[in-house]
Amino acid sequence: MILDGLSFKIIRHYSKRVSIVGSGPSGFYAAHRLLNKSTEPIHVTLWEKLPVPFGLSRYGVAPDHPEVKNCEGTFEQCAEKFSQPGQTCTFSFVGGVDVGRQVPLAEMLDKEDAVILAYGCQSSRQLHIPGEDATGVFSSRDFVNWYNGHPDFATSPEFTEFNWSKVRKVGIIGNGNVALDLARVLLTSHVDELWAGTDISPIALECLQRAHVEEVKIIARRDFLHSKFTNKELRELWALEHYGVRGKIDPAYFNPERLYLTHLKDRVIKRRIEICEQYLMPFADRTKKNYMKNGQPPPATAHWILDYLKSPIEIEKDANNVIKSLKLCKNQLTPDNHVKQLKDSEITYDLDVLIPSLGYQGEPMPEFKRLGIEWQRDHVANDLGRVLSNEGTPVHNLYAAGWIAHGSQGVIATTMQHSFEVADLVLKDLQSSKAQRRQDARIDLSHIRHTTWEDWEKINHSELDRGRRTHRVRSKYLTEQEMWQFLASQ
Repeated sequence: MILDGLSFKIIRHYSKRVSIVGSGPSGFYAAHRLLNKSTEPIHVTLWEKLPVPFGLSRYGVAPDHPEVKNCEGTFEQCAEKFSQPGQTCTFSFVGGVDVGRQVPLAEMLDKEDAVILAYGCQSSRQLHIPGEDATGVFSSRDFVNWYNGHPDFATSPEFTEFNWSKVRKVGIIGNGNVALDLARVLLTSHVDELWAGTDISPIALECLQRAHVEEVKIIARRDFLHSKFTNKELRELWALEHYGVRGKIDPAYFNPERLYLTHLKDRVIKRRIEICEQYLMPFADRTKKNYMKNGQPPPATAHWILDYLKSPIEIEKDANNVIKSLKLCKNQLTPDNHVKQLKDSEITYDLDVLIPSLGYQGEPMPEFKRLGIEWQRDHVANDLGRVLSNEGTPVHNLYAAGWIAHGSQGVIATTMQHSFEVADLVLKDLQSSKAQRRQDARIDLSHIRHTTWEDWEKINHSELDRGRRTHRVRSKYLTEQEMWQFLASQ
């Protein structure tokens, strides 16, 4: 850790120097590629707003899905290898620094040979309907960050002061994998064997265990065939019957015979139909052993429902501004696959909590406008990774990778591939560029408190040790203040 009044390191000059803004999977995979593929000396600096790395991997993956975080092992190996003395290509981590505010992007562009924006999506897409400001309406991103112990959300009064004890019915708008994660967490927070050993925030778990969730509606604008979740996530949700949590689908939206006839050649859809068909049957009537291997499930104490062809139109609140119900209209798919809202088809669901899960959305840096960088709805404008100006021309030595380059789509493997492609582009451009950076150019961090990779290793070791003592995989520090205080004590 670097603190005011102590000695400081200035980032050394190398023949080529690349800064990457964001240390989540997109940023780290770009760093990994640059360091492993460069044929000439290069120094890669990974910048992160939080004191700790890994972004969406650390704070966006469901706690009961540790296998999705396996990429962190790859990142740690990369950082450790290229942090060693004597390497031709070298790595450094700068955490706790807000690029664009504490370190201007313009300065970074001036002093680095290349800059890659990889800071992901910082907000959630909204419903844009009346009543969205009601207490009890939580964005999916904020909710996920909360139960994963993100420092900006772990102790947020929005969650910790909410009256969870009255929660019985929950609505989720959208049916991607995040929506199914949310349903799983809400419906099983009381099942110790699922969560006791994970790194879920104990604050969030305690709050959720006060709730008595009986029903979670997963609401989509389109039909069953347009569901966004993967079969793996769907099957995991159905398998919760082992804990008394059962799934439902209205037969109006799910007719297996008709669906099989129209999608015989689509293997993914066929498996999706089979999963739902089998789990909807009484246990004794199931025809495939895969759906019987856990034995007769106990009686249902809670349900989740896949609900289709509906659009939210208004959130109704009580006198205290707390959500009371959700008003929706029914939809119809047109022959050209557009969603048509049907007139006079309004229905109302009584709800205690509503979570829109419509995807994440990127936010432009404060400097974009002044620097003439083009922004397109939810991501920075770019041509195959080269960031574009308002005139449509590439901004010199500025690149974008991952969700900030194309919006919140794809899994970590997709992000890896895109980051590799952008890193290859950077290496190609650096090799062909004749522009010379000033020899004395450097980013001076002497007046900015920040963490290093060594600091992260200390935090990581401490979190793992704390977890072992409580029989958990990890016990995260839940605030930045806790992180800084721990480092100051070392």
